[in-house]
Amino acid sequence: MWRSGEANGGADIIGLPTMTPECTNRQEPDDRVTLYPTFGYPISGGTVWRILVQGQIGEGATTSFAQRLLLKGLIRALDLTPDIVSGELFGKRISGFLLNPISGERIQIELAGQRYVLRRKSKRSGLFSCKIDLPASQLAGYRTYGRFGTITGQRPVRESRWEANSCPILLAEQTGVSVISDIDDTIKLTEVTSRRQMLRRTFAMPFEGIDGMASLYQKWAADGALFHYVSSSPWQIFNPLCEFLNQFEFPLGSIHLKWFRLRDEILKRWRFRKKGKGGVIRNLIKRMPNRSFVLIGDSGERDPEIYSKIAARHPDQILRICIRQIEANPLDNDRLSTLQKRYKLPVPIQIFTDSSELGSLV
Repeated sequence: MWRSGEANGGADIIGLPTMTPECTNRQEPDDRVTLYPTFGYPISGGTVWRILVQGQIGEGATTSFAQRLLLKGLIRALDLTPDIVSGELFGKRISGFLLNPISGERIQIELAGQRYVLRRKSKRSGLFSCKIDLPASQLAGYRTYGRFGTITGQRPVRESRWEANSCPILLAEQTGVSVISDIDDTIKLTEVTSRRQMLRRTFAMPFEGIDGMASLYQKWAADGALFHYVSSSPWQIFNPLCEFLNQFEFPLGSIHLKWFRLRDEILKRWRFRKKGKGGVIRNLIKRMPNRSFVLIGDSGERDPEIYSKIAARHPDQILRICIRQIEANPLDNDRLSTLQKRYKLPVPIQIFTDSSELGSLV
């Protein structure tokens, strides 16, 4: 479970779904609903809360011939030894890519003592999302600590093999500070500038936290910050990511990743498309127009450019931009000067190599 901890006002431990099917053939299907940590925000002058529900439904059926071929390709490309491939770690990391999605299903959830069947059916990928509007009075019991509630979900049919899951909801008050944080090479060592090493760290190596970032985030949470983790990592490694966040004691927060198909993307870099990472962040900011935001990322790919563009569009809401310096692709003076000229930044970009350099929240 991903603990909220004392830094989140002493809230109770919130349960997260566990999905760790082995990377082997299965005799019986194992259908699951996985709900992703999400958030709610007030609308209609605070009399109504809008809750965003997101997740996936799939089954751990027998691995197909095509999946086995793709799996062999990944193993060969990364030159993985048999002991790594047969190990528990690799099985957990790859399992999300081998789960067979279920499309056309409506998911039933339980929230604040009521049951709802989501209007939108699951997509071809098995992903589903929906908005639920609840009167503020109905969520009063979930706001004991001002932050968190829980949501549970299942398929609305009677099947003994069905497994219901739960996830946390972050309730963001109208005003306050939200931290939007990247994951890879910001709080977790991934080495995205090297495709081969990135994939090895994703599928075959224990996750490593960036020193001091969890403690810093816990301190900021104690000062009242709420967290949103936005990354171009794939939803298929959601469960291992949750284990990482729990192990290193990062504060609870909503999670926003990207869905990839194994055959199209597994040997490419994770990249946001269509809306893009910037679009996800802009939607967060627009939904909470009275909150202030701290944007934290790294110089390895395009975080400085994305954050600068967002700050230029929302100058009154961005308090800080913090960029962890990556030697393989640093935010040097030329790059920084280009950003300042292009976007006329309303706030300076703070470059750091150690979490201690970031200090207090604001």
